[in-house]
Amino acid sequence: MRTRLPVALLAVVLSLLTLGTPARAGGSSVPTMTFNACGNVCRHGEVAATAANIAYQIRARRVAVAMLQELCYSQFLGVRARLARHGYSAIFATATRGGHCADHDRAHGRAFGVALIARGPLTGAVAHRLISTSPVRAEGRMVLGAYVHLPGRTFFAVTTHTSPSGPNLPKQLGALIRWLSPLAAGGPVLFGGDLNSLPASADLDPFYAAFDEANDDRTNPLPTFRTIRSKIDYLFGSQGRLEPRGARTACGPYSDHCMYFGLFR
Repeated sequence: MRTRLPVALLAVVLSLLTLGTPARAGGSSVPTMTFNACGNVCRHGEVAATAANIAYQIRARRVAVAMLQELCYSQFLGVRARLARHGYSAIFATATRGGHCADHDRAHGRAFGVALIARGPLTGAVAHRLISTSPVRAEGRMVLGAYVHLPGRTFFAVTTHTSPSGPNLPKQLGALIRWLSPLAAGGPVLFGGDLNSLPASADLDPFYAAFDEANDDRTNPLPTFRTIRSKIDYLFGSQGRLEPRGARTACGPYSDHCMYFGLFR
């Protein structure tokens, strides 16, 4: 029986089909980062220090592509403003409203979601809502993608933040991989974010089959979550097109997640 994507992701696929196939990866390296900033709960909507830290880490580590989750829109604006003068582009997708977002910057509302940042142009952006999370914790979840144009290479980058648990986490992951697999087979795709799943989870088997993960060790993975020391954040590069060359973390007081860095060629 033919599987079907949820309507939201189907709309994303249709949007992508109008944009063409991403170019093949070139030879230059792509330093990449994903970070669940915990900007609403851990940072209570605070803007200045949160934005300054994220922007500093991106610049100091020469990150070419950054993926951010649990970010207040006001914090996103702070990061974007600090990086724009250095050649970075940034886009944001609202997932829901954060209870503490705008506590420190009421001019920009309480939008709360995910962001993509690149050291170069971002084009053809698409954003769509994932299927509903568990009714017990019904927080909106988004998938955000765009073409990243770096010197000498172009690829499609995607970030998301899936449900923390419940019956719809496998459904969200299944919908994502059914969308991403054909894209990764046709061109370079970089996918990352907080997937709220351990590497050994069977739900991640299709991702490991179509992609190479920056820390490609499902038995003894590099922890990225601080509260319960475990790995739930990922950076995947499409096989044969974005080859992982190493991974590391930087953990600090800003979030219950570590910043997770991967290098791809």
